[in-house]
Amino acid sequence: MRKSYRRVPFRPALWRKGEQLPEAQGLVLGCVGKKDRLAALVDCDDIHCLMIGASGVGKTAYFLYPNMEYACASGMSFLALDTKGDLARNYGAIATQYYGYQVAVVDLRNPTRSDGYNLLTLINHYMDVCRQEPDNLAARARSEKYAKILSKTIINPEGESFAQNQYFYDAAEGVLTAIILLLAEYLPPKEIDGALRERRHIVSVFKLVQELLAPSMVPGRNEFQFLMDHLPEEHKAKWFSGSALNAAEQSMASVMSTVLARLNTFLDSELEQVLCFDSAMDAESFASRKSAIFLILPEEDTTKNFMAGLMIQTLSRELFSVADEHDGKLQNRVVFFCDELGTMPAFDILPLFSAGRSRRLTLVPIIQSLAQLEKNYGKEGAEIIQDNVQDTIFGGFAPSSKTAEALSKALGNRTAMSGTITRGKNDSGQSLQMIQRPLMTPDELKSLPKGHFIVMKTGTHPMRTRLRLFLEWGITFGKPYQVPEKAARKVYYADKKEFLHAVLPEFPVITNSLQQKGYHTPRRDR
Repeated sequence: MRKSYRRVPFRPALWRKGEQLPEAQGLVLGCVGKKDRLAALVDCDDIHCLMIGASGVGKTAYFLYPNMEYACASGMSFLALDTKGDLARNYGAIATQYYGYQVAVVDLRNPTRSDGYNLLTLINHYMDVCRQEPDNLAARARSEKYAKILSKTIINPEGESFAQNQYFYDAAEGVLTAIILLLAEYLPPKEIDGALRERRHIVSVFKLVQELLAPSMVPGRNEFQFLMDHLPEEHKAKWFSGSALNAAEQSMASVMSTVLARLNTFLDSELEQVLCFDSAMDAESFASRKSAIFLILPEEDTTKNFMAGLMIQTLSRELFSVADEHDGKLQNRVVFFCDELGTMPAFDILPLFSAGRSRRLTLVPIIQSLAQLEKNYGKEGAEIIQDNVQDTIFGGFAPSSKTAEALSKALGNRTAMSGTITRGKNDSGQSLQMIQRPLMTPDELKSLPKGHFIVMKTGTHPMRTRLRLFLEWGITFGKPYQVPEKAARKVYYADKKEFLHAVLPEFPVITNSLQQKGYHTPRRDR
């Protein structure tokens, strides 16, 4: 245990004053010592950790609160999924007031008290740099890279193979990437109602795709095809959408309908209050500065659960890109506390385990039972997730839990002495032999007291540990953290006419040649 886990004195009162801050970054998986003089058992290796515990076992009060306090003290950035809102209320204030963190709260339960989370923030940022520095190839390349990441995440969130339909999804990714890049490049913030307004967001992308499907003045061509005809042959947006442009009319229609179907999930008046306004932070500042993002998901409204998978995928893939620019590792360790992961729709999480660990990105999926993983990811997917976590911590099972039986088997066996003793009127005898028995039977796992857990770590023997209630760790909460009330903000969308008139004058030679052939802007758009 001494070799596998580092003992760190847990002193929140001193840490919040900036004293005796721990240098080792990692996860708290247990503690030793008496109340008020506790030492945390911290795993400082590059790991992922799976926590399994039934509802009411104390995943928040016993596990998450101590880990968040330690993450703040050691300077790790983290993303926390929060179904109740307790994590944001309690640790948003602590992180900002005592540890100097930048905090963003994406509240899908109460969007008028939420920070913005524009999925196009980084794309827009680098396109703005390109507009000011046309020769900055690195900025344009980053914008294209983040656009492709976002398109892939939206079109194929589960990472599935669609067999004979794969073409339509690949082509849809290209079309979506092209529209995102053109929107980011040609519609910068504009002064509307006395202030600069941002119209480059995912809902504007949907609006443009839908409106560009209208027929143009050129027979047999819709306005999307007409727009792409105006672009130079070497323009990247034209290349991204090339597979759709060169398809038959029916195939082209199928590709565009696929794009619209995937974007349809973002059409929600409440979600617009989050998605259509700039993010409080982006992946680059999240990785370089001490940062915390809290995503509050309403348990009563499962239609918004897809946002958790979307945020995890886009943020992690953007972090991978940031890590690749710094010798393959993030400058600061990042932790994703994925509470209630088992109740959320499946998404392409499997590659994140293998790609994240070596880049200093730690995933902490928290589930209620192994059956949740099998339901969402299938038997093979659940096994892959379990095989790719180096630490597993579990306890507090229901009396009829099947998960306890599976984990009892995973713990292995130990050798025990067994035998029989016989006594008769005239003689007695005994028979002894060595047998194997489970290290902990399912009944023993189910009877673990609250706060007691079993930790299995790759390369070591299982360990029984204890996690105390947050009050015994010395953790106290003050005034709750609240995002200021912003009321219902007006959302500004991209306008098709303005978009077309912004793109076409950029290429006057092509535009003039088309006009000479009799191709003009439709009368209704003049």
